[in-house]
Amino acid sequence: MAFNNRLLSFNRSVWLISMLLIIGCVAPASRISDMSVHSLYQLGMKAYRHGDFKQAQRYWSQGLIKTAQNEHMMTRSASFLTGLAHVHENLGNYEKAIDLAGQAQQIADKLSDPKLKAETHVIMGHAYLQMGNYPAAINHSEQGQLIAQQIGNLELESDSARNLGAIYKNQSEFNRAENFYQTALALANQAEDVLLQAKALNNLGELSQRRGRYAKALELYNRSLQLRQEIEDWAGQGNVLGNLCRIYRDLNDYERALKFCNRALKIARKTNTKAYEANHLNNIAEIYWRLGEFNKAEKSFVQSIEIKQALGDLDGEARAWNNLGLIFKSEGKLGKALDCFFKSLNIKKQLKDRSGLSATYFNIGLTYSDLDRHDDALKYLKKALLIQTELAEATLLWRILGHLSDIHKQLNHLDLAVFFGKMAVNNIQSLRSENLKLKKHLQKSFLEDKRVIYENLANLLIDEGRFPEAQQVLAMLKEEEYFDFIQRQSDNDTQWTKATYTKTETDFAIRYHELTADLIEQRKVYTQLNKKLEGGQILTQAETQRLDELNARLEEARLTYLDFLNELEQVFTQEHHLKEFYARDLDEVSQTQNLLSKFENTVLVYYLYTDEKLRILLLDSNLSFPPELHEQPISRSELNQLIYTFREKLSNRGDHLIAAKKLFKQLIAPIKADLNLLKPDTLLIYPARSLRYLPFSALFDGEQYLVEQYAVTMYNAAAQSYLLLEKPKAHWSVAGFGVSESHDPLFNNLPAVEDEINAIVKEKTADEIGILPGSVYLNQDFTPDQLMQTLKQKDAYQVIHLATHFKFTPASPIDSFLLAGKGAHISLQDLLRGDYQMAGKDLVTLSACETALGELDQLNQDGRELEGLGTLIQRKGAHAVLATLWPVADESTAVFMEQFYTIREKKNISKAEAIRQTQQLFIRGNVIMDETNRKARLRGASLPAEEIAESQFEHPYFWAPFILMGNWQ
Repeated sequence: MAFNNRLLSFNRSVWLISMLLIIGCVAPASRISDMSVHSLYQLGMKAYRHGDFKQAQRYWSQGLIKTAQNEHMMTRSASFLTGLAHVHENLGNYEKAIDLAGQAQQIADKLSDPKLKAETHVIMGHAYLQMGNYPAAINHSEQGQLIAQQIGNLELESDSARNLGAIYKNQSEFNRAENFYQTALALANQAEDVLLQAKALNNLGELSQRRGRYAKALELYNRSLQLRQEIEDWAGQGNVLGNLCRIYRDLNDYERALKFCNRALKIARKTNTKAYEANHLNNIAEIYWRLGEFNKAEKSFVQSIEIKQALGDLDGEARAWNNLGLIFKSEGKLGKALDCFFKSLNIKKQLKDRSGLSATYFNIGLTYSDLDRHDDALKYLKKALLIQTELAEATLLWRILGHLSDIHKQLNHLDLAVFFGKMAVNNIQSLRSENLKLKKHLQKSFLEDKRVIYENLANLLIDEGRFPEAQQVLAMLKEEEYFDFIQRQSDNDTQWTKATYTKTETDFAIRYHELTADLIEQRKVYTQLNKKLEGGQILTQAETQRLDELNARLEEARLTYLDFLNELEQVFTQEHHLKEFYARDLDEVSQTQNLLSKFENTVLVYYLYTDEKLRILLLDSNLSFPPELHEQPISRSELNQLIYTFREKLSNRGDHLIAAKKLFKQLIAPIKADLNLLKPDTLLIYPARSLRYLPFSALFDGEQYLVEQYAVTMYNAAAQSYLLLEKPKAHWSVAGFGVSESHDPLFNNLPAVEDEINAIVKEKTADEIGILPGSVYLNQDFTPDQLMQTLKQKDAYQVIHLATHFKFTPASPIDSFLLAGKGAHISLQDLLRGDYQMAGKDLVTLSACETALGELDQLNQDGRELEGLGTLIQRKGAHAVLATLWPVADESTAVFMEQFYTIREKKNISKAEAIRQTQQLFIRGNVIMDETNRKARLRGASLPAEEIAESQFEHPYFWAPFILMGNWQ
């Protein structure tokens, strides 16, 4: 723009004028009427350049008086008019700015000056933009752009592009806005106009912030600020400082945000830019509100509203009313809060500001929720969600979804609360993945106000007994993980993880995203044609008809979306009564007792629970001993919390005994008298739902772990009766598959796997090491095809030992997989549908992480279980599976497996008893770390007592995750 060039070129005259003032050749400020037109213009430019808009207005107004009546000075009059238009725009007097620019445009028409005409269009376009009159803003900006292109004026073309970018940014058409801003920056660079470069960079920063790309926004703001400092653009510096205040506010770094806001406010007051002063006051008030300093916040909000009203800035006034409502809401003055919100809402409707409408709808919904008017709360939150689905603004969508989850939890719609909670978390995860370049402390502060969303969802999942999903959500909050040993678990960045959906949730999530995409597309198509109408163009009859059709489609898409939200409520809030015995009626109990009669010293313990109580059914192999039913008055959520706490203590290797005792009291103590009478050697545990994630062997009675008293085996629906009756061979042969070299970025290497496999498998009779005869398939030799071919050799191997990683993704059989050599994946779906023949195998050992886990999709009406790897292998025909409940330590696992096979082979005892005796080795401190090679080993019997190192493996973390499922013999 010519005005920008004049800003940079006036310095040549400033020194001369200043010297003339000093020596008295030019009149002082008190004799401004005596100044020359040239001096008035140059001094006004100097004042404007330093942000002193009132002084600039004084000089230029006098200059306009001197030139207005002189036809030979029309060009100079136009310069004063455009300068004054810029002054009034900066002061927030937008109508005055438009009037002055219009006068300058009349001169441009008389002089046939296209450059001046383009400049006036740009000024009016920006003023209409500030007033929220987007059709007029588009019309003038596009006219200015067209003329600038015709005359080859890069500066004016850049300014026009910035105006258009701002219009589309405000209408949440971010891609179109970015294209215009990038065009503006390229033109500014081509013109070598530093001020325009700074402005375009600032605009791009605002857009990035609006999209939640905070790292990029900070980079752009700082580049803009540096340029403005180089050219001493004080007003511009204040604008950028205000934006830096807002971004640090969004990142929850309030101390730094206040520093930037106060610097910006100081500049605004010094330059008398009331519009900016009001904005900075509004931002400062919001920070004080977030800090809980409500008196300071209210004072600043009121000041901001007064300025906005005086300026006629409806958009700013609406924001201020909305924010003042937040103060009253925080103080519990809910009636006053609603009054403020509805004042804001009326202005937003007048301006057709959908983004502002969604924010106010959201706040009204929260206020009705505080008033326990949940139906009204849901009504307004759905309105907010509908708009945000179209706009997808980073700072609001996750909040709406999170609060929908909260309200449905209050209404006891727990399944729907989980669904909305997952959507909120996944939205935040997308934002985090966009901001990985932020400094660590900013990534942490960014997450602070969002942490509650993760925690609320995790607690919901825990209450529902959905532990793998809860652990996945909480893992997203962890900043770093430290391990004393190499862990068999994923090493991927949790900031890229998304909360996985169950099958039913997945179906609705897919529909949600399809409806969202359709809604966005319908709005995009409608907006493109409506732009012509808003720009003042006359539509043809066909275009008018087409616009009406598109509007109808958009409204239909919105109604379909709202109908979908209502359908969600109906489907997810239906009661899903738990069958107390999970389809196991008395006939099945009788059949099971008949099966038990085939075994000696074995009892089966059914665990069943409802929302209010736990039921324990004890069955003995003695048919004369009737089933005993015991009840415990503990709710499902209380029991789930106990289980979750216990697992957390175990996985963190913390003090677990208190939780272990509490669980023993609830699960074992009620049947302990019967157990003492029956004296079983083996407990078959048939766990319900969340109890499947509990290591029963680690329950503690105050003196002993449960596994020190009984061998423990998991009994489940996959344990077919004929498989349980199969007698295992006295001596086994083994096929050992292992991965020590990951070749997959998700996983660490497992250096102890090679030692583990070699210690178990004796490939040749003459080998000095090895326990069972067999074959080894390590790393590149472990392929999906090799595993498939080995399994087909039915009589060659009784044991299949798999030492590798397993990634368990809750509710996703495709994304849950076993890692083979060279990074190959064998998914649960592959195992289920592929030709992996497990029939005839006495044991499949899964020496990997979380291989026993599965999840029940409670909403799936046919009640199918999404199986964990262990259960799936049983269903494929394996007699028994040795699996794990959590990521296992690489070094200690090698010792565990070696001792398990050794004990079973030498003593010819049951698998369950061999596991029990192996676990006792750990409990009694007989497994230690060999400091010479940093490998776990058995304690040497020949060592003197004073030289025996203290065991590092007594904690259940190392021995309790191993569970036996199926045939325990």
